[in-house]
Amino acid sequence: MMKAAFEDVLRHQRLTPLFQPIVDIQNQKLVGYEALIRGPQDSHFATPLVLFKVARKLNRQRELEQLCCRLQIAEFCRQGLEGWLFLNLSPQLFIELSQLEEHQKPWCSAGTQQPRVVIELSEQELSRDYVQLRMAAERCRRQNVRFAIDDLGEGYASLRLWSELQPEFVKLDRYFTQHLHRHPFKQKLIEAISQVAQAHQTYVIAEGVEQKRQLDVLQALGVSHAQGYYFGYPQATPKRECEMGWSA
Repeated sequence: MMKAAFEDVLRHQRLTPLFQPIVDIQNQKLVGYEALIRGPQDSHFATPLVLFKVARKLNRQRELEQLCCRLQIAEFCRQGLEGWLFLNLSPQLFIELSQLEEHQKPWCSAGTQQPRVVIELSEQELSRDYVQLRMAAERCRRQNVRFAIDDLGEGYASLRLWSELQPEFVKLDRYFTQHLHRHPFKQKLIEAISQVAQAHQTYVIAEGVEQKRQLDVLQALGVSHAQGYYFGYPQATPKRECEMGWSA
């Protein structure tokens, strides 16, 4: 029963792309969106957590990821959204896609409007073949694809991934922004990460920003970008301007 329902979702593409703003908090400017996905609201697959859990169980994660990627790019272009489009890909699928001919890559087949793509890689399903990852990144950078490491600080491997790939963006795990104003040690860590990032032309994106006091501390610590409910929820039709309530 579960398998048939999942097959129906894939066959009829019953998935809705969502977009959450990413903001340059030093210059108060919206610079792009992270693409997310939602399953049919009237089904067991409404949340991506369940959707991908079932996909892994059925050995269909690769197919689901590729479909999500195509739908997100198509919708981003259809709406004429501007800025960077952050796409979540598992490292293994990213390596596979990087080996395709240029016109076969999802981010190179969107018609006349080619999105400015940032591939988000997480250590949760990290391939330990760093040589393959570096080669894949080099191939894709030739097509102006950029990279982000997701959830920096959540596990031990993300620092090595930063060193190996030298991404254009690193995304701080939301743990670091929770109750930030009350944690001097977290503030010191974030400040140190920001300094290393600036020295290597890398932008830091703080995730999970929900309150202005978090934003104020992050700005003071030199963090360049942020994302979270304070700036906007994931939406099918997202904000196009920085209407983020910068005043108290």
